[in-house]
Amino acid sequence: MELLSKDEINQVIKQLGFAKALKWSLNNFSDSLIGYLGEHLKLTVDVESGSSKIELKFFVKCVPRFDVYLAEYLKETTFFKKEYAMLNSLFKLFREGSQKWRPTLLLAKENLFIFEDVTQLGYKMPNNRDAFTFDQVQACVETIARFHAKSYIYEEKKSEELGRPYRIWEEYSDYLKEPPKGQKWRDAGRNAVIDFLNVYSKDKNDPTFSANVEVAITKLYERALCLMKPHPNYRNVVVHRDLWTNNILFKNDGGKYHALIVDFQTVLYSSPMMDLASFIYFNTTRKFRDTYLQDVINLYRCALTKELKYCDIDVDKIMDRDSLQQCYKESIDFGISQAAIILPITVMDAKMREKLFADPKTASRINEVSRSAEFIQVAKVDEIYFKRVTELFDEIVERYVYEYASCKW
Repeated sequence: MELLSKDEINQVIKQLGFAKALKWSLNNFSDSLIGYLGEHLKLTVDVESGSSKIELKFFVKCVPRFDVYLAEYLKETTFFKKEYAMLNSLFKLFREGSQKWRPTLLLAKENLFIFEDVTQLGYKMPNNRDAFTFDQVQACVETIARFHAKSYIYEEKKSEELGRPYRIWEEYSDYLKEPPKGQKWRDAGRNAVIDFLNVYSKDKNDPTFSANVEVAITKLYERALCLMKPHPNYRNVVVHRDLWTNNILFKNDGGKYHALIVDFQTVLYSSPMMDLASFIYFNTTRKFRDTYLQDVINLYRCALTKELKYCDIDVDKIMDRDSLQQCYKESIDFGISQAAIILPITVMDAKMREKLFADPKTASRINEVSRSAEFIQVAKVDEIYFKRVTELFDEIVERYVYEYASCKW
């Protein structure tokens, strides 16, 4: 069965002002792995423009056609279904704002999406092994704030229409919660943190270390799981919660960065600082966080204020400055623990990642059973990997394991 029909191709190009497609082709978007939860293709369409022919290019994301395990995994976790509901329903209701925050969607099917190819506009995916610069962080934080503002604006306007408080959770809760199938992935990631620390932590020879690590890390992940739900005390938003390098695209225009975010398969409805905390821990060094954390929070609030002001909404009505600070503090448990699951995968050398995920049996085990041995082995031979992972895990030890041990004393 063909992925796209002639009518669907023509539906796409008509949105750009062209009458009909002359011919089209689908090819792999890249020779390298650019995502884990889908297949990525490049759609090329030849069209007539006056007396000449021009070539249009689009980005296609679809349910894997040849990887049976991954296709079944996406079905069981409902990740593709989540993204379809966001792109084809909720996001269509969001108002446009000051600047673009995601690529334009041109066609959505339950098993396939077509977007504009923003690489043709100069956007590029950052290097997965490099921590972000301040300018990159600023660009992305501003885009995250614009994305979050869409939820608030939609809820405020809908509340006015209904004459009562309205929340997105009412209609989209089925798509904005963590699927039960995802727990195995989280458990495997948590266990990998424990195993890695028992091998590489500078405190590993302490006779109480192993037991303290297991208890403290387990408690941390239990608290993080509780945060992956609507917060009872703060205004919630649709959060992306997976803002690592492959889900961010940057355009550098004369030294000024602009960021777009992509891939909304793991969205949740929870506090906005879940995104900010996880983004910071995914993409920055500890030195950066120690130096610029307050600046980053201020950047977020400033961008959110600006976006809400376009719709005459007072940011303090949504969340005042003190609440925002407290919300971030509470969200660190999620941000640092989520990064500890994802960073050991994302900062791997590309060839090593592809090797691990190319085999469905290996991918299944890494996703749902154990990935500890792989992380420990890569750290032995890859200095960049070792440095990035141990820096994050050392902070976890200092924040949570030391605290747990001191409470016992």
